[in-house]
Amino acid sequence: TSDAHWHRWTSKTGFAPGKAWHHIAASYRFGTPESLRVWIDGQPQSGAWDMGGPTDRAPVVDDDAIWIGSSRGGAAANSFRGRVDAIAIYRSELTDALIKGRYRREGEEPGVKPRPETMPEMGELPPGRVRLTLHEGLPAHDRWLNDDEAVPRETLTWDADYMLLDRLPVRYDAWGIRDSWRTPTLLRMATDAQLPPGRHRFVMRVRGLSRLWLNGQLVARSKPLTGSPNGEEPITPVAAPLTAGMRLAEHRQQELVGEVTIGDDGRCRVVLESIIGGKAFRADPGELCVAVQLQSEQASGCFWLLPGPNARSSPAALTDADVESALDRQAAKLQQLDDANRRSAAASQDAFWERRHDLARRWVDEHPAPLPDVDASHPIDAFIQAKAARALAASAQSSIDEARSFHSRVLPILRDQCFRCHGEKANGGLRLNSREAVLKGGDSELPAVVPGDVEESELIRRIRSTDADERMPPGDESMGAEEIEALAAWIKSGAAWPAPPVTADAVAAPAVVDDAAFLRRAYLDTVGVPPTAAEAREFLEDASADKRRRLVERLLDDSRWADHWTSYWQDVLAENPTMINASLNTSGPFRWFLYDSLRDNKPLDRMVTELILQRGSPHEGG
Repeated sequence: TSDAHWHRWTSKTGFAPGKAWHHIAASYRFGTPESLRVWIDGQPQSGAWDMGGPTDRAPVVDDDAIWIGSSRGGAAANSFRGRVDAIAIYRSELTDALIKGRYRREGEEPGVKPRPETMPEMGELPPGRVRLTLHEGLPAHDRWLNDDEAVPRETLTWDADYMLLDRLPVRYDAWGIRDSWRTPTLLRMATDAQLPPGRHRFVMRVRGLSRLWLNGQLVARSKPLTGSPNGEEPITPVAAPLTAGMRLAEHRQQELVGEVTIGDDGRCRVVLESIIGGKAFRADPGELCVAVQLQSEQASGCFWLLPGPNARSSPAALTDADVESALDRQAAKLQQLDDANRRSAAASQDAFWERRHDLARRWVDEHPAPLPDVDASHPIDAFIQAKAARALAASAQSSIDEARSFHSRVLPILRDQCFRCHGEKANGGLRLNSREAVLKGGDSELPAVVPGDVEESELIRRIRSTDADERMPPGDESMGAEEIEALAAWIKSGAAWPAPPVTADAVAAPAVVDDAAFLRRAYLDTVGVPPTAAEAREFLEDASADKRRRLVERLLDDSRWADHWTSYWQDVLAENPTMINASLNTSGPFRWFLYDSLRDNKPLDRMVTELILQRGSPHEGG
């Protein structure tokens, strides 16, 4: 139904949801759109008609239900969520004086006010470390809480080495699948630092609305995110560093500086509050950090990431070298945290998959696979040897020259020119991918090939036809003369379809490769990179008999195995992320789901099942 079917009047002001009661009144005379009046808490409100605009039509009269506080079948998005004390309907117009007399309030006038700004209480903190907490689902990204709102309970707690963060920990759903943070998300970072007495400078680098506190004092505040980061916004000029050699702030990162005097005891609790993401913004903190420049070092210009130069971990300056090194160490620890959180959540489904696998093992035990009657040291070798023996026996049914001629000249023509319509598919009931099929023919019941008789073979007749509607293969150009001649010669000689030519030498087991070749192949097959010089030297100098088995086990336990094989499974499972148009057969980017599955050595049936269920967030790689 178009919007023109509906006529709606919307006030320009309203009230925020809260605990207070409100009085609402409306007056309207059908046929006179300008007569509509609305009052909130006794005060008249201005507004305008929208959707279908004003109307002078009479009311609809029918035998139907009257919905109050809801519509569209009770849809949540179209329903009032709250309490209603009383409803009254009058058959006369209302006036300002009448409504003002009806409205009475006892106590304070309702109104939403910002909560007083105070430093958050973070409790006991780990000595020399930084406590990080994340709180999902703030009301808005561009303001702090009001007095009738509460900070959401923490979703995640983690201890870091520095007040430095360039990504949030990954959010997982109940099955351990990557999900999105419910933004806006409040990030809190707190540390107890020990600094020398004096007046020190503190710098805060944040992306969105943030506050920096020190011993209860507000040191710096930033502005909220504005504008859509769609790649088309104006380029933010690179800010000049505060001091020489200082690491530059990232694009769209705000840099705020404040000064605080530290007392003789040197104790200071530093707390950063930062709102990450929002309705139109990713949950991305940028390169968020807090650093201090001691009064004694203001001449040299050095800033230290908090907890500062006296931290238990190695002190890190706000320079490229120290920050990149700190971020590398942090990335490894975040990966450990993500692995632990993901595996803990995924364990909720382990019992289901264990039952499935027990059933599968029981079925396999009851239906054992028949092993070939071949003398082999391993079942896989037995199957390979049996297949080689079958190939040799089939090849012996015809001469090697005849088989090579067919498989090098005739079969490639049929495969390239005919199989796309008459291979797995059978257009017109005709297949041309075996001798039995070409002799049987299709729906016309004419054999495609008559061995020894080229002129009676329907295949050759259709290939040579000058009628574009009849000629095969279809298209503007006919098959080449050499290709037609090769097919005609094959039919004239009897249209034999020999097995692939195989010799005993071709299927003989190759010699066991030397250690250097084995080492190179093992590395490339598992982790995708060659061994280092030290790794190669250690393996080649090892004289133990089981060193190859130990190498394979070590490489299979190497986390780089997931790095290497993710791209393979992207191709096999046809990942097609949305790059331009979401309607072009896109699957969404699930590479991170594959990566997590490989890191966890997830069984393939479980990996594929969870992929088909499409859980998690497509924006985060779920």
